[in-house]
Amino acid sequence: MFWNIFKKKTPQQALSKDNLKILPVTNNPPPSKDITVPVAFLKRLIPVAQLLTEHEMQHLAITSANFLPGAIIFNRGTEIDALIYIVKGKIFMEANNGSEFEVNTNTFKALYPLSTGKLHYFTAIAGSNVTVIYLPKTILQFNQDIIAVVNKELNIPDHLKDNPFINRFHYNFLKGELIIPSLPDIALKLRKAIQQDCEITDIVKIVNLDPVISAKLIRVVNSPIYRPLNPISNCLDAINRLGLTTTRNLVTSFCMNNLIKSNNPLINKLIQHTWLQSIRVSSISYTLAQLVQKVDPDEALLAGLLHNIGALPILTFADSLPQDSYQQNDLTLCINEMQGQLGSVILEKWEFPDKLKQIPLRSTDWFCSTTEDINLNDIVLLAKYHHFLASPDHSKLPLLVTLPAFQKMGQQSLTPEMSLQLLDDAKQQIAETMNFFSH
Repeated sequence: MFWNIFKKKTPQQALSKDNLKILPVTNNPPPSKDITVPVAFLKRLIPVAQLLTEHEMQHLAITSANFLPGAIIFNRGTEIDALIYIVKGKIFMEANNGSEFEVNTNTFKALYPLSTGKLHYFTAIAGSNVTVIYLPKTILQFNQDIIAVVNKELNIPDHLKDNPFINRFHYNFLKGELIIPSLPDIALKLRKAIQQDCEITDIVKIVNLDPVISAKLIRVVNSPIYRPLNPISNCLDAINRLGLTTTRNLVTSFCMNNLIKSNNPLINKLIQHTWLQSIRVSSISYTLAQLVQKVDPDEALLAGLLHNIGALPILTFADSLPQDSYQQNDLTLCINEMQGQLGSVILEKWEFPDKLKQIPLRSTDWFCSTTEDINLNDIVLLAKYHHFLASPDHSKLPLLVTLPAFQKMGQQSLTPEMSLQLLDDAKQQIAETMNFFSH
């Protein structure tokens, strides 16, 4: 059997793409057969493990098919009717511009489906004797209707239910004793004033209550991002130039850096790590929103800052405990698994609109897709992906082209090379945006 595909194998004499003889496409694809796949194997596949319970995995209808070297597994532009995973051999993926890459069973990429979305973005060619399995495409719909506001209990994965720190954290959540950060007073007053259609002079008075926020707003409006014809030196002119919605989003963003402080070196380190990730994702979100011109860049910037806000109550809770009662790995596991749910709770408490409340939850799922056109969450997902491209764990990322958000880019569609070039070209703007929030 081929379930132990991630163990080391003896190198095979696989054909290279250059000398591979491509077999003609026929109307009769290789016959597929119904098979039973061990649950232990399915638990390794992404996003299967994140979306299905063990019981649901046991009842999945799964088929498999074998392909000879050179056989076309699927053609680009054809409809995707299943999630396809490689479990044996090597596959060449070829785009319409001639670019290509390999996927084989010795890499982390084999844990992800070869395609998602509506249409195949690549042509898949067997580079050796290949076996693939087909899982129902409906798996991806299991979490599309989640607009979570978790008000009773958190969904804790089975493999974490024996973790003492996580159990203690969940117990405090159920008792209502968990400390949820409050939106700073100036941000609350500003949001309410704008909702009540207050005069611009009243808005200016609120912003001027905090000289630091006021100064940052003036600095932003004079930056290359907004490029005023003449320098702006007062809060009234800055708000008139930016507009009320952008002003509200920027003030909220400026307040985010001061939601939690700690004297514990470990907690402080994780706070800074979380904050740096949020400002980088928000900066890239802003740049991508400008590129696609279908999402408000300032809203994208705020959404990027909010995408991992659910980490804050976890860090606050840990800060209240003795330092020897948990390990850093406990905090990392808890943040990775539950920050999406907690982020939704926080934004519900802050009375944010639904499309922002969904961001923390949906930005934890690379394959989330809720609309035909690119939307705010797609932008944040792509920004988060590009942020992780620069991390040591980038090899564990899915293929960029398999992300539904990537496939919605249309005429601005990114190849991996183009996306890296885009970020390189936008370095100055990203650095400028990050500078607003890092001080």
